[in-house]
Amino acid sequence: MKPGGDGGDDPPAHRLQLATAALLIEMAQADNQRHSMEFQAIHDGITEVFDLSPEETAEVIELADQEAHEATDHFEFTHLINEQFDYARKCQVVELLWRVCLADSEMDRYEEQLVRKIAELLHVEHGEFIAAKLRVQREYSANSHFSDYEDYE
Repeated sequence: MKPGGDGGDDPPAHRLQLATAALLIEMAQADNQRHSMEFQAIHDGITEVFDLSPEETAEVIELADQEAHEATDHFEFTHLINEQFDYARKCQVVELLWRVCLADSEMDRYEEQLVRKIAELLHVEHGEFIAAKLRVQREYSANSHFSDYEDYE
């Protein structure tokens, strides 16, 4: 998944990192804005999931941003994730999507629709989709990220 390429020369692990980061970037842009808090959530999530250094994570995000810009749909990313990740890892991706969605303390309806769409493409059950959302809300609430979650339940 090199910019402008078919990804054939990239190792599978790198393509998977790019696919995951590209979905998170799409999430950050779903409300047509780019918030630094959302990109911090992307950075933290990619670092956590793939155990990368900050420099490696920044490089993946930069390349994934180009991939997301060039993509015509989410299928190329979700297809790769479906092939390579087990169910628990796919649920982890959905949780990362919620972290990005809620990072700016606002949830736009398009953001929620996108998380739902990607969760469906990843074949994540609705119960896991909701459980991930609630975990992120509790985590952010405990860290005083949000003062109130009542509007999100």
